[in-house]
Amino acid sequence: MRLTKFFLALACAASPLAAQKWDLRFEVPFPEGQSLPQTMIAGTGQTVRGDLDTGNGGIISVSHRLIRVGPILRIDWGGEIAQWAANGIVEEGAASQNSKLKQTGAGLGINAQLWLPFTGLCGEIGVIQRIQRYSYASGDAESKGTVGRTWLRVGARWRLPMVVARPYITATYQQPINKDQPVEIKSADDLAGYFKAQGKGQEFQRMWTFGLGVTF
Repeated sequence: MRLTKFFLALACAASPLAAQKWDLRFEVPFPEGQSLPQTMIAGTGQTVRGDLDTGNGGIISVSHRLIRVGPILRIDWGGEIAQWAANGIVEEGAASQNSKLKQTGAGLGINAQLWLPFTGLCGEIGVIQRIQRYSYASGDAESKGTVGRTWLRVGARWRLPMVVARPYITATYQQPINKDQPVEIKSADDLAGYFKAQGKGQEFQRMWTFGLGVTF
């Protein structure tokens, strides 16, 4: 009898999850970009270095249930559109100038949810393939291109105790699995040599996100 009650309780816990096939989410990201190391520009006697502030932006994603295993495991696939930007300073010798990094694009991914029954708590792990338009500007120097990165996503969510809708709050940590550098900057004589020698520009390489979502 106790075993029967246990399985009935599990079925009741799983029924809301079983009915929810779609997941709509909005997240606010706080991405961090790599810093340009202090480097001597050959033949000039000057060093160049650059830093970026923690950025901001938005991510809108929608996913659909792919597999559900009881009340514990659910696997979704879905897509997103996102934009991140951050401002910074590039110092060249004694001079400094403003810089800005921006990445805009879309992504496709798969995400696994591991639920703790009766708690509304869930752990998540997934991967997202993002294709983004890359733009980095520093003074008169500007670099543009397309950046393709596979990101690892680890997070948690808590389903709010509401009957009609199924909203939740979420937090994640994300970083690219592949970290090849994006594009070279080839304009503005004062910075072109530096970026060409380095073979890279700036790029977002990790971020925290916090958001709200609803399942239906």
